[in-house]
Amino acid sequence: MKNLIFIFIISAICFSSCSYILSSFYGVKQLKKFDEEKYYSFLNNIDSSQINFYKIVSDSIKFNNIINLGRNNQQKNDFGQPVQILYFHNDELVSFHANCYAEGGLRKINWNTSNRFNFFPPKSAVPIDSLLTNYFDYKNIYPQLKHNKYNIIIFWTLMLEKISKDAIETTIDNVIAFEKKDSTAVHLINIDKYYIKK
Repeated sequence: MKNLIFIFIISAICFSSCSYILSSFYGVKQLKKFDEEKYYSFLNNIDSSQINFYKIVSDSIKFNNIINLGRNNQQKNDFGQPVQILYFHNDELVSFHANCYAEGGLRKINWNTSNRFNFFPPKSAVPIDSLLTNYFDYKNIYPQLKHNKYNIIIFWTLMLEKISKDAIETTIDNVIAFEKKDSTAVHLINIDKYYIKK
């Protein structure tokens, strides 16, 4: 009984906080290597018939550069979360979401917390003005990013496979529902290499 209470408390803390230390507890799967077969298997299970998306595999240095876009510890914590969704409009960041800002449990979270994804772009989970970043900051790190009126970046990892899939599908559904397919570029950036245990 005590063990169940302990697990419940830790889970509640983790999913109500974007703490860098606590974010490691999210890890359902420990990654020991970049598994190319599982990577492609995951992507093949994403319905690409509704919308095209661009695939990128990040190395650990590039994702660390993303984290360092943060100008303080809180921003670095946010930019270092394992699953993130960022919407840019005309190169300006207009909506930011991370796993720790959505309600839910270890295996499933609700990306549409507070009905954020009932809008396009979705209502941001954090105040955008505080993040002080733009699309060019990301394009400098990942030059292969495409450009459109709306640009969406989703950072994901097989460490949190179900949560990553839900994030991607929620985003695709949002783009389709508001008929923004032709004016939106969706980028799926895998960050498994950052989480591989040496």
